[in-house]
This record gives sequence, C-alpha cells and structure tokens, in this order.
Amino acid sequence: MVSTLDACPELSAVLAPRSDRPFGYYVDRIFGYVVTVGTPRSDPSLWRRFLDGARASYARHGVDAALEFDRIADGRSTTLFFCALDDAGHPVAGARVQGPYERPDQTHADQEWIPVPAGRAALRELVAARLTDGVVELKTGWVDPAVPRDRRLADMIGFSGPLAGTVLGVRHTLVTAGDHALGLWEHAGAVLVDEVPPTPYPDARYRTRALFWDRTTYAARALPDHRRRIAVASEHVRRTALRAPDRARAAAAAHSSAGQRTP
Repeated sequence: MVSTLDACPELSAVLAPRSDRPFGYYVDRIFGYVVTVGTPRSDPSLWRRFLDGARASYARHGVDAALEFDRIADGRSTTLFFCALDDAGHPVAGARVQGPYERPDQTHADQEWIPVPAGRAALRELVAARLTDGVVELKTGWVDPAVPRDRRLADMIGFSGPLAGTVLGVRHTLVTAGDHALGLWEHAGAVLVDEVPPTPYPDARYRTRALFWDRTTYAARALPDHRRRIAVASEHVRRTALRAPDRARAAAAAHSSAGQRTP
C-alpha cells in the first residue's frame, strides 16, 4: 500500500515511485488520498470494495436503481475504475469508465434519454461524430460522506474524465449529470451539450444533462488550479504505471470488449 506520506506535494517535480498497480496511481495535494487506477480484473478485491462504497452512496441518495448493481458487479462493462483510498486502504470515493465504444447506441446515456426521443437522437449524432477519435463514458461517481469537505474529494470524480482519456488514449469522455452537479464537471473542463435537452433520469426529481471532455481542449476550459492538478495527476499516473500506455490500453480493452453493453 502506498501511503499519502510517500508523495511530494508537487508530484510533477519528482520521479514518482513505481507501484504494484499496472495502471498507476496519483496523490493530489488537496485530496490527500491515494487515487488508484485499475480494472476489476487487475484488482478484484478493490473492485468489490469499490462497489460496496458505491452501493451505500447510491442508497443514501435514494437512487439505488441507477447504480444497476447486478449489471456492473461482474466488472465486464468496466474498462477502468478510479478509487481513492485512505491510509488504511479503505475506499472513500470512486468512479468507473465504460468504452471505448464502437457504436453510438452502446453508451449508457443512450438508455437515459429513452424518455426524450429527440434528445436521444441528438446524443447519438454527437457520439457518432466522435467515435473515430475514441469515446469512453464516466459512470458511478461516489464519495463517502465521512470524508472532510475541505478535501474536496468530489473533484476527484471530475478529474477522472480527462484522466480516463489520457490512460486509454481516446479523445472524448462522455458524462451525464443532474443540473445541481454540472459545475463539478465543467470546472474540470467538460463542456455542456446544449443540443441535447435534459432527461428525467434516474427519475422525475432530476434534470440530467450530457457533457463531453475533449482531451485536446479541456485544459483551456478547466479552472486554472484544476488544470494544473490534473496535469500533475496525469504525469504521476504515467510514471507509476507498470505497463506502457499502449499495453495498458490493450489490456483494458481485452478485459472489457466482451462485456460492453449492446442495448
């Protein structure tokens, strides 16, 4: 286990130590937690604990059904997952990634927009236009409520969007979120898609919107502090990964290709 004490506050200034995690890790100076990058296959024990934390979080907010626990539990639809760990190794936050996709109807967002046919069609067009450069999707973001607010650990979920694109070598990351949470993604450089009207997902209490990160332009849109910290995290992940990026992408793709959902 890597302790948060092992990392320098300015991680870009030091050579980060290698780890036993094939996809690396990082430590953010504000979060103060190790954030690992892995797959359900490379770390099945941590994946199970990630799911436990996600299930508790979704239940606490009364949106259990949106987690789709039975569908995702075997890990086959998850290409990567990010998980923040405290010094005892307990998961305190996380997010997972689906894709890269081959067709626009493979996204989970496609199912979320079923109640809004015009929005669903518009979203499919936008995804289709991006497939050549690669599209993945960020899902299942959660934070343990016991984490002190000054750690701002919800930002870790936002950082996972551009970091997923970097690790997997794809240009676009899709995410969906309610109006109340849009700032979390926009502060990390995601762009709200005005062409797609909101959908009442997971239920009528919510107005869910679609956003994209573009790996080539998100830095210009992110808050300056977020931009710097994401860049540091990206470099730390690169330095700590046991596998070269092309091998990491291939391993993740091999794991997830059979499990990608085809609605």
